[in-house]
Amino acid sequence: MDPTDALQEALAAEHAVIWGYGVVGAAAADNILDRVRAAEQVHRARRSDTAARLHEAGAAPVEPEAAYELPFDVVDPPTALQLAVELESGCAAAWRYVLGQTDDAELRGVALAALTACAVQATRWRRTAGISPATVAFPGQ
Repeated sequence: MDPTDALQEALAAEHAVIWGYGVVGAAAADNILDRVRAAEQVHRARRSDTAARLHEAGAAPVEPEAAYELPFDVVDPPTALQLAVELESGCAAAWRYVLGQTDDAELRGVALAALTACAVQATRWRRTAGISPATVAFPGQ
């Protein structure tokens, strides 16, 4: 299998999440801004690692879009938290796709770690938002 296309999709998802966290931060309550920044930094590191992995494979990493379409208007702290959940859930789906597109044990480990991290962060945002249930049975699905 050639997981390059799946990695490109995961990289595109990381670009979108980073952009989206800017929107989240603009509307989020002040008491969670440190958590928003920390979550964004995790995605920035993962984006850099994914781009480097693609370079090593001889592929030109997909570039970020200038802007992304939001699934709904983000106008206040509750909708900011909703967007944070959506961002993490979408990114989990991208990494789940990578997991299914490779037999390489190292890459499967990277994809599983990313999927898990996104699922855990989505759960944290759901708990913060008071969304129940806080967890989903199959993250990234």
